[in-house]
Amino acid sequence: MLKKTLLALTIGVALAPSPASAQMSPQPPMPMVVDLKKIEIGSWASYSMTVGQMTMTAKLALVARDASSVAMETSMEGGMMAMMGGKMTMKMVMDPDPTTAAKPVKQMIMQVGDQDPMLAPDNMPAQKYSKPDPNTLVAKETIKVAAGSFKTSHYRNKTEQGTVDVWVSEEAPPTGMVKLTTSPMQAGAQPIPSMAMELTAMGKGAKPTITKAPKPFDPQKMMGGAAPAEGGKKKSQK
Repeated sequence: MLKKTLLALTIGVALAPSPASAQMSPQPPMPMVVDLKKIEIGSWASYSMTVGQMTMTAKLALVARDASSVAMETSMEGGMMAMMGGKMTMKMVMDPDPTTAAKPVKQMIMQVGDQDPMLAPDNMPAQKYSKPDPNTLVAKETIKVAAGSFKTSHYRNKTEQGTVDVWVSEEAPPTGMVKLTTSPMQAGAQPIPSMAMELTAMGKGAKPTITKAPKPFDPQKMMGGAAPAEGGKKKSQK
């Protein structure tokens, strides 16, 4: 049960910095303030993450682009990843402009640790992207984070589940996010802890982590389970 919970939370956080996604429920669009058609391939940004009392790191990288799509990888380490192979990478193949496309994400592939990559499950909600709503602008602010000082736009989105504050800048590709904080939230009867993300480093030259063709999704292998032997029983361990 614990590994199943960790799997859902891991997938949700890898999809987008929104605690609601950790419950595999529809989440608000992720803010994007850069033009992915103009960002240099290999551009990356690293973030420190805190979810409740748990700390992790995340790296976003634009790893491929052609006439009809772009590919973004999100790799996460630390925290719950220690029980999930040490590292998880989610690759999203998206429309070149996911802020306007009716179906922004065309394919999602995940890889845990050194396992072979798998297609994301069919019931996983596709992440949406949008330009921040001008009506939610709090102020233009220069903020200092571990990666340096940035001139940002600060937006605040208040929902029935809680409040999300995000600071964005076109100078922080590949998405433009510099900082994000949330209040504790509620998804039905399930409490969701507060979350914080902060840009710690950025650069160029990132290479794809997922290079093999993905296999069909197998939740048992994703959670480190052994493949069933013939007759539906697991092979005995010697």
